[in-house]
Amino acid sequence: MKIESFSQLGKRSNNEDSLGYSEHVLMVCDGVGGHVSGERASGFVIQEMLKHFEQPIPDLGKETIQQMLDITQKDMNALLEKEPELEKMGTTFTGIFPTPQGWFAAHIGDSRIYLYRPAEEKLWHTWDQSLVGEMMRYHDITLEAGRFHPMSNRISNAIIANSTGKISKAAIVRIDELKAGDIFLLCSDGVVEGWGDSELIELMADNSLSLAQKRDKMAAQCAELSRDNNTAMLVEIEEGDAFSIGRNEELEWTTFQDIRDDFALYLKQQQEAEEETAEEDDFTAAVTAAGNTPNTSAPDTSAQNTQSVPTSQPDPKPSRNKLYLFIALLCLLLLAGIGGYYWSHSSGKKQSENVISPIKTDHKQSSKGKNGTGLQVEKQKQDNKVNNSASDQDTKDSKSQSERETPKKRGKHVTASIPPATSVPPVTQPITSNGDKNNNAVNEDAENPAATEQQQQ
Repeated sequence: MKIESFSQLGKRSNNEDSLGYSEHVLMVCDGVGGHVSGERASGFVIQEMLKHFEQPIPDLGKETIQQMLDITQKDMNALLEKEPELEKMGTTFTGIFPTPQGWFAAHIGDSRIYLYRPAEEKLWHTWDQSLVGEMMRYHDITLEAGRFHPMSNRISNAIIANSTGKISKAAIVRIDELKAGDIFLLCSDGVVEGWGDSELIELMADNSLSLAQKRDKMAAQCAELSRDNNTAMLVEIEEGDAFSIGRNEELEWTTFQDIRDDFALYLKQQQEAEEETAEEDDFTAAVTAAGNTPNTSAPDTSAQNTQSVPTSQPDPKPSRNKLYLFIALLCLLLLAGIGGYYWSHSSGKKQSENVISPIKTDHKQSSKGKNGTGLQVEKQKQDNKVNNSASDQDTKDSKSQSERETPKKRGKHVTASIPPATSVPPVTQPITSNGDKNNNAVNEDAENPAATEQQQQ
């Protein structure tokens, strides 16, 4: 078999990754970030496991591998007696164990083991022991989304030095068939940060590159993109290493096409998310321009210091509904504005009518009432006209009669000076009962011109 490896600092100040291999075991460990002396923990586990597998172990199986890990854990805990400050130092673990009974793969934490079979375009890999790893395994998120998830480095299992005697258990599978051209990749999470699964399958399937060239290409991209320490070991199976004693029933194979489809789904989700964000921005700007304050409380992308997690089967985005809602809102605002204008205009008009209306109403009521002053005025005007006409006529008649009768009585010609009948001017105010009496008095005088003449004499 061929073996190629690299370990790089990345953007960190110290390298907490370690690797090591022998004829019987090949391993990569990643010191747990945030814990004391992570580089010491990863180096310690590598050295101890190399000692345990210095010689071949007859009938090696899963139980024996776990026992060797348990011993290593206890030896790490024993360090605390002399160096208590090492409490909680820890590391992940990945290892493959070649034996005549088949190969075994064991892992603890989020360092990974891949087995590529380019000739059949399929692969198998471990699942990270973390919340994000579980989400990827059960297709709650895509593999590509898991790379950038803000909680991807929160692991649920590791080899941790502790004073309580706690032992971490490894996930171990048996590999009972390997073919020439198969490639193992053991790596820390810093490699996954620099390389997506869709990129790795294309690299492993490139038959024009040797194993060393694949390693160099991988290391170069990790150096450019990875912030974390990045360590990898490539192991290629040659003709003399191939064997078949079973059907790899413990391995869950994935096709290269499945990985490509997963990446395509990730890109689609990203595009939909960007379009939805753009539409929401346009909607907010339009509502703001219309004079409304948009609701800024909104979806808790809760801690949107964390990246939203796309699902493997995204729900349809209601982007068009939001557009229709926006158009409907603008129409409502327009109708409300027009309605408000006509309401205020008609309200002002009604108010003007209400100011004049009482006068008209009173006039109508006064003209229709039995004792209304308006009716009295009209009736009095008519009476005045009749009385004036009668008075004028009586005055003329009285004058003629006086001219005829007076000479006969006195024996001489007397010209009587009869004042003209006083006409009542048109009444512009309601006539009181006293006014009626005065008018009657005028009428009586007009009917008795002789009395009037005597009074004047």
